[in-house]
Amino acid sequence: MTLTPEHRPIARIVRVLSGVTAVFTAAVLLVAGGLTTSFGAGMADPVWPTEPWFLLVKGHEYDPVADRGFLLEHTHRAAGFVTGLLALALTTAAWLSGPNKRSRLAGLLALTALLTTYGIFHWLMMAATKAARLNPDDAKSAIDWAKFVFPTATATATVLAAGVLAVVSLAHVFTAQPGKWVRAACSFLLMGVMIQGLVGGFRVHLNAWDGLKNTLGVELSQLHGVFAQVVFSLMVLVPVLAAPRKPGDTLGGDDWVRLRWLGLALPAAVFVQLVWAVWVRHAPTPLMQRLHILTAFLVVGLIVWFALRVNALGVGRVVGSPAHLLGIVAIQVILGVEAWMGKFNGGTPATGLEPLMIRTLHQLVGTALLASAVVTAFRVWRSPLPAKPGGLIRTEVIEAETVAA
Repeated sequence: MTLTPEHRPIARIVRVLSGVTAVFTAAVLLVAGGLTTSFGAGMADPVWPTEPWFLLVKGHEYDPVADRGFLLEHTHRAAGFVTGLLALALTTAAWLSGPNKRSRLAGLLALTALLTTYGIFHWLMMAATKAARLNPDDAKSAIDWAKFVFPTATATATVLAAGVLAVVSLAHVFTAQPGKWVRAACSFLLMGVMIQGLVGGFRVHLNAWDGLKNTLGVELSQLHGVFAQVVFSLMVLVPVLAAPRKPGDTLGGDDWVRLRWLGLALPAAVFVQLVWAVWVRHAPTPLMQRLHILTAFLVVGLIVWFALRVNALGVGRVVGSPAHLLGIVAIQVILGVEAWMGKFNGGTPATGLEPLMIRTLHQLVGTALLASAVVTAFRVWRSPLPAKPGGLIRTEVIEAETVAA
């Protein structure tokens, strides 16, 4: 059935931007971030924040070999800036599109306030950093922390603006407006991207302080790696929320009862396993190494169990074929063995290009596995389409809501 324009409350531009944002993040930002960690380039530039267009203006001044880490770190920063712009465009489009503009005015005002305060905060941070450099003309110059003045007022205003947007987005969910779940998801996605950028930036910022390099600097790098998984999972979920729905795309009562807790356990186990993985990459300990491997057995077991249950119930069309989960986890196990041997074999981590690339690919496939598990869980738990008066099923694009037990 062809949907008429009035039956499409989720605008096409929102669906397109959600896909573009997810693809760019996976293909560019996550790859750059993984390589930055694998090559140990996170602290290549001890100064943050820097201009997002730094590579375009001064990138030609650095040697691709001798300054590889420096250029890689700035590539990661630039990719993060582009991702932030895409997330902003997506959120703006979501709040601008749809009927009843008056109901969306509060969201647009809160979004504008957040963008304004965050932009001023970032600009003041760059100005304060530049003013405190020992040599303002040298991009690698250290900072005289006695001269650094943190913009407390704009930082507080940014937090307050984010809180207002969060409250407005949650309140919007309780309205009857079509597209409300997509707008809320986009708003939290934008805030997640901003937080992720700030965590990564302050990891660099605090790492340069005396006495914090081996405490907050390391802890923020781990938080940066873990939170990236959460943000990307939400990013992948937005296109699914915004996609057109069809009758029969939800589980029946008995099928849902049989799959509901298994569907939730799967992304939870993958997430926990990735938490241990982040610790192994940034600050490996014998305990984290063991937890990472043991939880991997649990993840494989849950995926196999889920696949068998889905095939037995014949609901692969609704929740998605489990073949992709089996394929991803098979590739992940192979890459994990290779990455483990390269990092820990003989007690001396291999530092050649090939093992570092394998570790990066292992990280990326793990992120893809978590995102796939989250989408699968969403499809298990999504609610059925509401019925029109007279018992007819509405086939327009609507957001999914949590299934009531």
